[in-house]
Amino acid sequence: MSAQPSPSSALNRLCWRLHFWAGLVASPIILFAALTGLLYVFTPQIEAWRHADVDRVSVGAERLPLDAQVAAAMAAAPEAALRFVVPAHAADDSTQVWLRAPHAHHGAAEHDHGLPSGSIVYVNPYTGQVLGQLQEMARFKTWAKKLHSTALQGAGWRWLVELGASWMLVLFATGLVMWWPRSQAQGGPGWRALLPRWGRGRTTWRDLHAVVAIALGLVLAVVLVTGLTWAEYSGERFRTLQATLGQDAPRPPKSLRSSPGDGPLLSWQAVLERSRAQAPDIAMQITPPADAGGVWRIENFDRTQPKGRFNLALDARSGAVLFNSGWERLPALARATAVGIPFHRGEFGVWNQGVLALAALTTVFSVVSGVVMWWQRRPRGKLGAPALQARQLRQVPRWLWPLMAALAWALPVFGWSLLAMLALETAAWSVRHRQAA
Repeated sequence: MSAQPSPSSALNRLCWRLHFWAGLVASPIILFAALTGLLYVFTPQIEAWRHADVDRVSVGAERLPLDAQVAAAMAAAPEAALRFVVPAHAADDSTQVWLRAPHAHHGAAEHDHGLPSGSIVYVNPYTGQVLGQLQEMARFKTWAKKLHSTALQGAGWRWLVELGASWMLVLFATGLVMWWPRSQAQGGPGWRALLPRWGRGRTTWRDLHAVVAIALGLVLAVVLVTGLTWAEYSGERFRTLQATLGQDAPRPPKSLRSSPGDGPLLSWQAVLERSRAQAPDIAMQITPPADAGGVWRIENFDRTQPKGRFNLALDARSGAVLFNSGWERLPALARATAVGIPFHRGEFGVWNQGVLALAALTTVFSVVSGVVMWWQRRPRGKLGAPALQARQLRQVPRWLWPLMAALAWALPVFGWSLLAMLALETAAWSVRHRQAA
């Protein structure tokens, strides 16, 4: 009679099987996300090379009023509707006028199946010359972002990367659970456990597979969690939790209206000047009132400076401040998001890009080394999934099940895929049971 497995060994066995299936399902997606993320990391350098002709201008003596710059842009695209304007901030910046596609109207979706369909007109703020007009998807940053998040297939495919990111969290957690007992056997969980044992074939691959991932574990965890906070389904869960806890960023109410009146709207230049007096010294975007009772909405366009975040609403005619919120009004979770998302995008400079590039290469190595270990261990002609017996499953610590349920709720795509995996496991177990009988 075989001995009953201990809870720790049963947990290790379950984690091994989960780790195997997670790797089998998610590795191609993870590899795609890592490589496209690696490409996106170098967006600033690539955009500086590709779009300098429309982004940069020669510094002149004095800038034209913003109204003249906007008028020049609209004259170059008379059929399009204006979305918002990004006034030149640095001395050599161009002014960007963002337009809706001619077929779109205010209040309609700004995207065609999740891919931006608008365009941007670039204006020299000193001369009023139109430097060019680009479709949003012609900007490398937009193209690379959509490649990374939807494989250029639109919003309907956002779940795919979300699936990969969710299971990568599981891969990391289960891998850590399996590595920990081995690290103690090697002399404790200190630095000695992070030294790979060279020249031992599959053991060396296993050590490298674990050590490389653990060395950048914190970075990988931050990248995964921040990415999931703006994914479609897990992002909705996160926003619900954030609102429930009162941790979402203050925003102007949608019902906010300007004072009644028939006078002319405040000029673009006046809005710019009043906004500059209220907001941090950062690149901003100005959205005009949607109708006669609407308000001017101004917020930071530059996302690389979390403490420069602000949200401002001005009366359409008088310019009175109707709403003003900045970094000091952000609750803790909103501040963490304001820092984490730019970090995920590599927007904090060269050091940030270097860390993310290393994390992406680490992820690629983890996938490749996992495949190598599986190939070395698998029986000839078989899949070689780690076996898990019913008695081992019964010995798994009970705290694991509510934890998995909570994770499935927080990450719905993971939850759905987990149910599908459990259904396949149950069907396979039934087949094996009938064959044994």
